[in-house]
Amino acid sequence: MARVHPGNPSSRVPDHETIFDHVADQTRNQEFDKRTWDTAIPRGGGGGGGRSRGRGGGRSDARCCFGCGEPGHIIRDCPTTGSFPRSNGRRGGFQGLGNDPSSSDAMESTSGTTRFRLKPLNTSTEAIRNSEPVKPFVDELLAKIKDKEHELKLRDEELDGLYLKLNKATTELSSVQTKNEEMIVNMNKLKEDLEKCRNELSSARKKEAEVSRMYLVMKNKFEELEEANETADAEMKQMKVETEQWRKAAKAIASVLDGGEVISSKTQELESLVLYYSNRASKRMSLGKMRKAVDDCRIAARLDPSYLKVCLTAGNCHLELGELDDAIKNYKKCLESRAVCLDRRLTIEASEGLHKAEKVVSYIKQSAELLQKKTSESATNALEIIMEALSISCYSEKLLEMTAEAHFLLQNYEKVVQMCEKTLPMSENNCANNINISNEGQKRQLKLWRWRMMARSYFRMGNFDMALVTLEKYEQLAPHETKTEDSSSFSVATVSELLRCKSAGNEAYKGGRHKEAVKHYSNALQMSIESRSFAAICLCNRAAAHQALGEVVDAIADCNLAIALDENYLKAISRRANLHEKIRDYEHAALDLQRLITLLEKNSEDKCEDLKVARRRLSSMNIHLKKGMTLDLYLILGLKGSESSAEIKKAYHKAALRHHPDKAGKFLTRCESGADCDVWKQIFETIHKDADKLFKIIGEAYAVLSDANKRFKYNLEDAMKDDFPW
Repeated sequence: MARVHPGNPSSRVPDHETIFDHVADQTRNQEFDKRTWDTAIPRGGGGGGGRSRGRGGGRSDARCCFGCGEPGHIIRDCPTTGSFPRSNGRRGGFQGLGNDPSSSDAMESTSGTTRFRLKPLNTSTEAIRNSEPVKPFVDELLAKIKDKEHELKLRDEELDGLYLKLNKATTELSSVQTKNEEMIVNMNKLKEDLEKCRNELSSARKKEAEVSRMYLVMKNKFEELEEANETADAEMKQMKVETEQWRKAAKAIASVLDGGEVISSKTQELESLVLYYSNRASKRMSLGKMRKAVDDCRIAARLDPSYLKVCLTAGNCHLELGELDDAIKNYKKCLESRAVCLDRRLTIEASEGLHKAEKVVSYIKQSAELLQKKTSESATNALEIIMEALSISCYSEKLLEMTAEAHFLLQNYEKVVQMCEKTLPMSENNCANNINISNEGQKRQLKLWRWRMMARSYFRMGNFDMALVTLEKYEQLAPHETKTEDSSSFSVATVSELLRCKSAGNEAYKGGRHKEAVKHYSNALQMSIESRSFAAICLCNRAAAHQALGEVVDAIADCNLAIALDENYLKAISRRANLHEKIRDYEHAALDLQRLITLLEKNSEDKCEDLKVARRRLSSMNIHLKKGMTLDLYLILGLKGSESSAEIKKAYHKAALRHHPDKAGKFLTRCESGADCDVWKQIFETIHKDADKLFKIIGEAYAVLSDANKRFKYNLEDAMKDDFPW
């Protein structure tokens, strides 16, 4: 309801309304503007022309004031609402009317319903005068509203300012975090640089300490050299004086010798000269210059034949050179002389020298007999005896050659090459001065046996290029001695042809001509198999060609031979594992891979990646092995699966004849003799063992495929495993 100011009846102040009242009033106001109230509905009348909202009357489209019941206005514009009680509930609700005595006359209840009919209120001047006046608070309320709006605006501005500050602080925080991250990165970098500088400083300090130590060592050495230089200067001065004296004596003696006269009297100069040659012979002997020491002894003995110490020195030189006859001759000369009794020490030394010379003669004889047997055991025994003889005659060419031969029989090819290269310069310096043979001829003989042994060793090791180069030098030096003692096929032409066949096979394989490659490798194997390393390479390459042709069993057989010839041949072991995997023989494939891993672990630095691959393959083989897969019987016999029984039988006979254990390695039998007898015996045992396994696999394949029922069952199981691999 609205309150009317006493002084200004037209002013109305809105009273408390519910939400529903506001909405309803807005609707009623809109309708009121559109409509015109033409009729009035009498209170309590039924109404003849229209519908009434009262009791007993019909509905009417005209709306009346809810306060006074008169048409033409609403309760908000009603001038008599000042005395009407305000509603606190929904529209139509009259809470509290029952307690107001004045309201009993203003409303009336219809019979049997909850509706009420309002009675006209008293609108007289007295009632208005007696009504409680309404305070003018609109301006105050508007001012408060404006204050609140201003305050709200200030709060909004303050909130906007806070938002701006928050955004700015967030931006600054993000910038600080970015800077913090950059500082952390820079800090880590500085730490790394600091650690690097520390390491460099530590290394520099170590180097400085090492330089200081080296400086002290060099300083001490320099002081020692200065002292030695001073001593050498003093000795040089003394030697110059003595040399001048000896020169004069030598001239005098030379003049006598040139005249054919015999020195009958000893002079002081002669004795000094003999002593000089004797001492120089001893010094040269200690330096390893045996041949020059022998020459000095010969001159001294000619000057004074009675000076037996020179004979003893000459005997020792001949003994170390391995010239045993000359050594024994000089020792006997010392022992047979009448003057020997005057020097007991000389007699003892001569006797010991003679005994050593005879012992070396016996050692050489025993070693030669053992080496003729050409077995590993005899070669080992001969090498022990030769080492004992070399401790006495360390420059003996005969003993050095026998040592190389013993190492060759024991397959110590690297030692043979090293020994030949190391001893050649020493032997050339101690070459004998033979009247019948020139110096160049003697040096040529020293080189011949060494180059021959080196060429054979290089070939056995598989170093064919060096073998060919060394063999060419050997044949150029001795064109008529181009064949070795135990292999007439070892020559430059033979080695060149072997290499040519191998290269031709490689080119044919790369070009896809696999049958031609098999032929070239087979020709190389038929020509010479003195080098087991070379034969293993050819067999492994031929296995690859067989595999490309689909001949898996032939490829496995060649790999078996290659591994038997060279048990550490990694490529052949890996290829055989692949072939076993191809025929689904996962058990033998796993064994080969385990063997490959063991060998690769010994050379893990160079074969790290190959070792990882081999381990992955072994893991895969173990997984397949757990599934219990059967062998690929068709592939074993070289079949495709659609062949008839006759074709299966033909394929079996062909494989059985080719891979029978008695025929395995038949082309190698001609090498089972001489030096490598024990080695080849072990090789053939391995070959027959592997061939027997392969032959049994071929027999199992034929036993299943030749029987119709077994073949049908095998095909069914194989197809099911292909369709359902789990």
